[in-house]
Amino acid sequence: GGGGGGGGGGGGGGGDPQLWFVADDYDYSRGKKSGKVAVPPPADVAPRTRTAAFASVLKRLLSYQGEAGGDDSDRSAAIRIEVVKFLVASYASLELRCKGSSYNVCEGPLCDLVGVRLWDAVPRRRRDLEMRRDGLLRKRYGSFVARRKGGDETNPGFLPDLVRGLLEAAAVLGRGDGATDDGGDGGGDNDGDAAMTDEIPARRRSLLRARASRSLELLLDLLSHPRTRTHVAPFLAARNVAVRLASSALYRRSRGGRPDFVLFRQQVDMLVDAERTEVAAQEEEDGASAGSAARAYHERAHVLQKLLHRHHDRECAEVIFAGAHRVADGRWLRKRVGDWKEETLYDVCRRLRLVDDEDAEFEDDDTFESARRLGCARRELLTAILLYHTSLRRSDADVLAAAPLYPTEDLLWDANSVPPGNHSLGGGDESLALPKLNARFLGAGDYLLRNFRLFRLESAYEIRGDVVDAVKRMRPRLKRDGYEQNNVGDYYGEDDDAGGGAGDETEFAGWARMGLELGSKKREKPGLRLIRVDPPRLGENVPSSVLAEAVLDLHHCATSLAREWGEVGEFDNLFLISIDAREMTDEAPLAVDGRKVPDEEDCSFPRRYGVCAVRGCMVLEVRDEAGTVLSDPALAHQEGGRPEAKGKLRYLRVALDPAQYAADAAAGRLGVYGTFNLVVRRHGRENNFKAVLETVRGLMRGGAGSVHRSVPSWLLPILLGYDAGGSSKAGLATSKDAMLDYGDTFVDVGHLRESFPGCELTVDGQKMSDVDGAAKGGGPASSHGRKKYRVNVVEAFQQDAPKVMATTYRFPPSYVGNSVRFTPVQVSAIRSGLTPGLTTVIGPPGTGKTDVAVQIVANLYHSFPTQRTVVVTHSNAALNDIFDKVMERGDVDERHMLRLGAGERDLRATSETSHDFTKGGRVAHVLARRRELLEEVQKLSESLGVSGAGERGSDGSSAYTCETAGYFYDRHVKGRLEVFDDVIAKQEESEKGNGNGDVLGVFPFTKYFSELKDVKSLSVEEARTKNGKIESVFAQLTECRPMELLRSQRQRTDFLLTKQVRVVAMTCTHAAIARSRLVELGFHYDNVLVEEAGQMLDVETFVPLLLQRGEQDDDNDEEGRGNSRLKRVVLIGDHNQLPPVVKNRSFATYSRYDQSLFARLVRLGVPKIELNRQGRARPDIARLYSWRYDDLGDLDHVKTGEAFRKGNAGLAHTFQLVNVEDFEGRGESTPTPYFYQNVGEAEYAVALFQYMVLIGYPPEKISILTTYNGQKDLLLDVLSQRCGAGAGGPLAGVEPGAVSTVDQYQGQQNDYVILSLVRTRAVGHLRDVRRLVVALSRARLGLYVLCRAGIFMGCHELRRAMDRFADKPTKLQLVKGEHYPCQRDIGAVVSEADLHEVVDVGGLGALVHSMQHEYVADQD
Repeated sequence: GGGGGGGGGGGGGGGDPQLWFVADDYDYSRGKKSGKVAVPPPADVAPRTRTAAFASVLKRLLSYQGEAGGDDSDRSAAIRIEVVKFLVASYASLELRCKGSSYNVCEGPLCDLVGVRLWDAVPRRRRDLEMRRDGLLRKRYGSFVARRKGGDETNPGFLPDLVRGLLEAAAVLGRGDGATDDGGDGGGDNDGDAAMTDEIPARRRSLLRARASRSLELLLDLLSHPRTRTHVAPFLAARNVAVRLASSALYRRSRGGRPDFVLFRQQVDMLVDAERTEVAAQEEEDGASAGSAARAYHERAHVLQKLLHRHHDRECAEVIFAGAHRVADGRWLRKRVGDWKEETLYDVCRRLRLVDDEDAEFEDDDTFESARRLGCARRELLTAILLYHTSLRRSDADVLAAAPLYPTEDLLWDANSVPPGNHSLGGGDESLALPKLNARFLGAGDYLLRNFRLFRLESAYEIRGDVVDAVKRMRPRLKRDGYEQNNVGDYYGEDDDAGGGAGDETEFAGWARMGLELGSKKREKPGLRLIRVDPPRLGENVPSSVLAEAVLDLHHCATSLAREWGEVGEFDNLFLISIDAREMTDEAPLAVDGRKVPDEEDCSFPRRYGVCAVRGCMVLEVRDEAGTVLSDPALAHQEGGRPEAKGKLRYLRVALDPAQYAADAAAGRLGVYGTFNLVVRRHGRENNFKAVLETVRGLMRGGAGSVHRSVPSWLLPILLGYDAGGSSKAGLATSKDAMLDYGDTFVDVGHLRESFPGCELTVDGQKMSDVDGAAKGGGPASSHGRKKYRVNVVEAFQQDAPKVMATTYRFPPSYVGNSVRFTPVQVSAIRSGLTPGLTTVIGPPGTGKTDVAVQIVANLYHSFPTQRTVVVTHSNAALNDIFDKVMERGDVDERHMLRLGAGERDLRATSETSHDFTKGGRVAHVLARRRELLEEVQKLSESLGVSGAGERGSDGSSAYTCETAGYFYDRHVKGRLEVFDDVIAKQEESEKGNGNGDVLGVFPFTKYFSELKDVKSLSVEEARTKNGKIESVFAQLTECRPMELLRSQRQRTDFLLTKQVRVVAMTCTHAAIARSRLVELGFHYDNVLVEEAGQMLDVETFVPLLLQRGEQDDDNDEEGRGNSRLKRVVLIGDHNQLPPVVKNRSFATYSRYDQSLFARLVRLGVPKIELNRQGRARPDIARLYSWRYDDLGDLDHVKTGEAFRKGNAGLAHTFQLVNVEDFEGRGESTPTPYFYQNVGEAEYAVALFQYMVLIGYPPEKISILTTYNGQKDLLLDVLSQRCGAGAGGPLAGVEPGAVSTVDQYQGQQNDYVILSLVRTRAVGHLRDVRRLVVALSRARLGLYVLCRAGIFMGCHELRRAMDRFADKPTKLQLVKGEHYPCQRDIGAVVSEADLHEVVDVGGLGALVHSMQHEYVADQD
């Protein structure tokens, strides 16, 4: 219930109860029961029997809670909290399915708990009204009532009890010292409840807060699930839960900044938003426009006006005759309602069936009693209820438009919104005011809004760490001399108090690489100066732009540091910080359990360092002292390169956040812009958050670039979690008459037959048996060499076998082509990728995911010449790998390939070629190719006698351009080709079809082709091939012609991108950055292939699907949604390996922000293809992780290959878990918090590496991995001491292939891996089985794990892998006398005399030391 390992049981500590039912992995814990309440685990196995067992458990838990309802003891309160936590965990598993089936164990009982039975708890008059509106609801409720009368149904009233307890907790916590913080009288009815919260025991107060926060968390979860929202939303609306909580004294007190009540306020605000999204969400799913929600509220306004006209026409005349838009305006209506009598206000609410004191079935429905308990006036409560029902809420798009993109100091150090990254620092198990990502969403707006908020908060957490680091290094302090600068505010002509004088009394005693003091005191230049504030655009409320100028003084910077700051350029994001040393306090840093909390996690940091304000900005222009614009990209391409900057001052034109500026203006805080005295920059790859947020915000605005236009109608329901098994099947079926070009997918006809088992195969009109006979007999299959194939698969009907009809065509001898003999499952994935729809491919380690991706790209390139394919990966390394393999094939023209992204600055060339796929490289390639082609035209012209060598340029270049070459073709080449074709046609006709004779005498281009000078004959086929080459030259020149017309680099790259390139690749980060630019250019594409999909955040995979504008179809698109060209989406990844990287673990665990779109779709049951043969590791090593997959086997080469049949030289086992005891009395250590190291394991790993190198292993074939960054740094230190350049001996300068963490090494491999697990007190984050799979699957031939064996072998989550290690000893066993490469067979038994067992790290170190001495002696 309360989290813990495996997502299942476990409650709080101490005497709190623990629940032992595991809801999300369909297993039942069988440990020792602890705590005072334990539910015995059911023993049933069948899913439907498990459902009955779960329903029984649920009923017992809820009934126990009911028994405890009358007991106000702390124990009973703790039990109620644990039950709510259990339900939160259970509802989070609502979309899970049993393995191998589509059945969910928990879905039925959980949905029934919040189903139609809730209408029993809705006030009668409101229930009757809703039943009259919805006939289906009336029918379902009638069936429920009938079953209840028959004794088949019970209504435990769980949710009503939960709401009643929540309101009671809010009432008790809100009772203060008789007055509310906003100056109200608290309702005037609190005399009977004068007890103060201060009189409540601390334990009781803590339980009440936990009960309120957990109850609100559960309500928010229920409203976010489409299945549970159906009845929960109207129930909460009918009971006015959100309104009552927002009207309570506790809510008002939290407005004053009470930190212990801020969480309550934030959660109530989220509940208000979640309740009021009902109309918008329904309209959005129905496909209506954004104005539908407004129309619904306008209809409510009309109802209110009619009611007032009928019953209160005199008192409410102003409202009656106002426009509907006015009435739906909450601020306007509040002022008018304030003039009504309280009796009138109550009568209006009662007639609208919002309240009814006379017929209140529940005590808390009475408005008098409810207002008294909550500490507010009855009139205020009634007003809030009426406005909540009638007033129109802002749309999600408007909310995002007004939301600042850059975090401020308030957000950065808000522990509820941006919690500490480590659970133990933030209370560990507490609720948070954060949205959650589910498997299903209420609509596209709900999906984007949740991702926007989480992405912004995760970015704020990372920014906070960078800001804290820079501020600490700058060491702000009060000035020690009496010198004072002029007030910065005077520079702007503002009041003295506007600037605040922060810079007057503050100086910086340190320096930071990423931080720099703003302004120049020597030149008396202020740090920031506002330049222009443009008025809002039509329909918006924030300025269209806010421009300012920042001054950087580089006089005191070292050369390297000045160079780095000089590289700050256009579109870089900076952070302006105001530090006032006068505000610095002597407050002690936060400590938890006696250990100091890191400053980046400590919310007291801004008080201790005087941080008063933080604002973000984007650089638009950089100028030097001479006024030269240094940030102009064109300067890099001009002759002589970028000019040298003049002086040490840099003037930055920056764009401030308009939304934040408007908020500051409304709050009267514009003076803060004159107090900034520090600027902080961030690394480029970490500083792209603003572009992603702007992209998501742009998608919410609608228009041609909206989600509904950019994503095809068949795909959007799947991505939102609906229709998981419907439209996606389009990607698994081939249309009836489709003959798809599989190209070189099949290496031979036998491979083709193997790839379609059980099918009736026909090749070139012959059945497979006939083709086999021809091949065996030396027929066409062998005489013509390798072929390419076009294949049509006709699905089976009834009892017939599927038919596969294939045709062959010539395989060009100049191509390398595909050399992989794909398995039938891989072929199925390739086939699915060629057919329209969604394809989901799960690729376990070593199963050839990249090879499949490359083959799909190549096949799409050949099958659909007019379509464009976008390839998206998570890392630049993966893009390099894909481009390497595509170019090795040789059949994809490199002029049709383009690489986008900021990584192009340091993009390496491919492994065996010098191709540059960046934008600049592609333009240079086209221009170079143009010169080559024009040279061919010049040679052709000279061979025909049209021009002479004297007409060439002064440098010998061709005299032709693309334009004149076209004229030359029309006048001199085209006619000759036509004449030649006519002659050949007549010759073939005269020879009655036997037209393959000698045509050398009539061939018009004999002089052009030098190889024809000494040839005595030329066949028709050879002549036509040469004519094709000539026509290809002019065809390519036609494509190059725009390069002559377009002069700027940007215009040329834009042309290539939109008109010529057919394979465009980028990372998911760059896709978000470039989206607006691509949509503006009119970029279109038809296919998307996403590699590493399991490592991308949900929204990072979603955005690449939206890189184009929807195509309007006025005839068929009545709603103006437009049509998307997107036809195929291929997602390739592995959800069993590490998820996306989320630095703040609170977001990952609480909000499920590390959920990838790929994993979510697999979780929902979208049809998938799982590759089932691995070709990376030895079979015995693969068995360490293959249990995580359904049917993972091995390819033949890992069984029969020479390297796999031999053992590992000098090592008795191919894999082994080695127990490492404390080294010098110490195991794991943490020099700084959460920076884990283990000296013993580091020494052992380096000694083992040294031993392997000394017996001949190539060092580049060995990787040393660990699970913690601290251990990685320690390993590098030990390696530098033992194997550094100054170490001496045979190992001096020797380096392993890689020293990395497991997380960073995902996607890579090596022959031998030494793995250090570091921890000796607890398992740590290796408890996540996905990290274990990555760690164990990096090695091909040898894996040696160093750890504390007892800790890891005793871990339940790791048991399946550790049981395989248990078959081998836990002390490293070496084989004497062997050297690399090994001659011993893998199954050979090593004699006891040849074995050497290493006792500890000291023994291994001594052995290595002696081996080095022997080596030196041998050399001497």
